[in-house]
Formats: sequence, C-alpha cells, structure tokens
Amino acid sequence: MKKSTKIIIISIVCVVAILLLGTLGYFIYIKSAYISKDVVKEIVLNDTKLNEKDVTFKDIDLDIDDGLHVYDVEFYYNRVEYSYEIDAKTGKIITSDFINNNLNSVPENSKIDSDNDTNTSYITKEEARNIAISDAGFSLDNVSLIKVEFDYDNGLAIYEVEFINNNLEYDYEINAITKEIVSKKQERR
Repeated sequence: MKKSTKIIIISIVCVVAILLLGTLGYFIYIKSAYISKDVVKEIVLNDTKLNEKDVTFKDIDLDIDDGLHVYDVEFYYNRVEYSYEIDAKTGKIITSDFINNNLNSVPENSKIDSDNDTNTSYITKEEARNIAISDAGFSLDNVSLIKVEFDYDNGLAIYEVEFINNNLEYDYEINAITKEIVSKKQERR
C-alpha cells in the first residue's frame, strides 16, 4: 500500500473516532447536566398530588425556551389535560396549567340566557378569588395585583382570577355557579 493511501485511511479513522467520541461525550454531558425524565415525572406528580398509575403521560420533551433548557410535559388524568414547563437543570416549575375537559354537562342555569339571567345565582368575586388563592396554597396576604372579572366562556359563566406571588403570575378560571376550577395556569413574570 502506498504511504499516501495509509495516511488517508488513518486520517478517516481518526475523524470517525473523534466524531464518535464527541457524540458520546455530548450524551454523557446531557445525561449529567439535566435532571432525568423520571425526576420530571416525580416533580409534576408531587405538584398535582396524583399517582403515576392514574395518569397518562403524553409528552416529556427537552426544549429550549428563551435560552433556558426546559422539559415540556403534557399528561392526562380523568379528562383533565395538564401542561408543565420544568427547568431542565434545577427541576423548578416554570409554568403549569390544566384544562378541565369534564365540563361536558354544564348546568342549564350557567348558559347565557338574557331573559332568565336574573334567576341565576353566582358565587361572589371574593369567593372566586379565595378559591383560586387557596388552590395555589396562599393566603390573601401573600399575593398582590389581584384581578377578578366575571365573563362567559363558551356560554359558561366564569370568574377570571389573576394574582402574583414571588414573581409568578397565576391565572384561574372558576365556574361561577359550581365553584369548580375550570383552568389554571402559572408562569414566571
């Protein structure tokens, strides 16, 4: 074999070896730099107080959001769809929300009916505010910039409740008749 052919073969082998070692090093770095998907599951299950056997995980994807490596997590429990964004390094919950899909049988008195609307008894703004703040684990003294507005969402009478605690913004929708939490979301300000 010619000397130049040997040099080319050795060069190709070296390049392939460097690429393989680089790829292996990258995966070792990823494995050690970020929390595991199992830890992410534990974080969201602890936050929702649900058991893994009762939920169906749809996605746990590593992503980059505003330069921050995060896990986007989606799972279901009893027709409720949960979405979380978890810091991939620290495990801190960045955002969380859920959509309650169990509201397929809306009470008749919660539908928009301008002729009969005066007969509907709604909870007060204060009750809706207290439901949301309590669900988030706070007291009224621990939150600021509280906003409570009455609205209709697809014919359902709701209160939209927004408040802030420790640089996190919380958004809730409370059924104005049943007091049920229709949706909730938390995100960094």
